Amino acid sequence: MSESDLNDRMMEALENVIDPELGLDIVNLGLVYGADVDDEGNALITMTLTAMGCPLAASLQYDVKRALSEIEEIKDVQVK
Repeated sequence: MSESDLNDRMMEALENVIDPELGLDIVNLGLVYGADVDDEGNALITMTLTAMGCPLAASLQYDVKRALSEIEEIKDVQVK
């Protein structure tokens, strides 16, 4: 699978992560700045929150990790 295909699958998976306050997914809200994965299957998601000090940060981080864990090639996920 090409890196581009994997990146597309990662972004599709992240579209299933819904911001509970707005009811929209984090990709279409523009909260995800980058989704990269290395050769060992370690993913790094660079994103922001809708508000500084967002009380749902831990929940969104968990949801991102859960969504990407369904992709076989992804072994670990870090959210920055």
